[in-house]
Amino acid sequence: MLRFLGTLTICVILFSACNYHKRLTASDHNHRGNALLERGDFDGAIAEFDQAIAIDPNQPYYYFNRGNARKAKKEFELAIIDYNKAASIDSKIPDVYNNRGDARASKGDIDGALSDFNMALTLNPKHVNAYNNRGYIRQQRGDLDGALQDYEKAIALNPNDAYFYSNRGSVKRAKGDLDGAMLDINKSIALDPSDAEAYCNFALVYLSKHDSERANTNLNKCYSLDASLRSRFDPLVRQIK
Repeated sequence: MLRFLGTLTICVILFSACNYHKRLTASDHNHRGNALLERGDFDGAIAEFDQAIAIDPNQPYYYFNRGNARKAKKEFELAIIDYNKAASIDSKIPDVYNNRGDARASKGDIDGALSDFNMALTLNPKHVNAYNNRGYIRQQRGDLDGALQDYEKAIALNPNDAYFYSNRGSVKRAKGDLDGAMLDINKSIALDPSDAEAYCNFALVYLSKHDSERANTNLNKCYSLDASLRSRFDPLVRQIK
């Protein structure tokens, strides 16, 4: 009898211990979601953020993180809803506005994106990605001087990001400064030889210099690294030709 009770007691203790370890907190689910997002498992990440939100619906970063996963899935409307919710809980998080601006830009809402990047920079005047993103939006709107200023600010804050030099080079090309553009794009490729967009921007510079052979070489390199850029750069190539 004593032996039976002892065994039963052990079983109860072990069962309780197992249940304790299975009860994940909202923070646990959030950490797991971020790890899955980092690995590219967007659906798994969203499921974890769902769990975090169910446990603690008043934490803005859980909505922000789920918005990031949805944005990565190109579910921009759903991402914006999550960013809106995060901002409604805490309106002072610069990254929320920066990432919502990115989602809005991806939907073609250029004015909304610009407003968000402005807000991100109001909250954090050293938000390097917001300068880069606002520069891109200004470039799309034809404000080349404003775009150039933003890219230069981004480079001043982070001089080791290849993408910023490629972007500044694209603006210099559009302004007719082909030599300056080449210097920037060369710098971009030196920092990151796998940056596909830099080779596409190089191709546009060579086309502007009427060097079709080097232009085609760089364009082929660009598309071999990222074929999705073809839809964006082919119209620019035709425009220059």
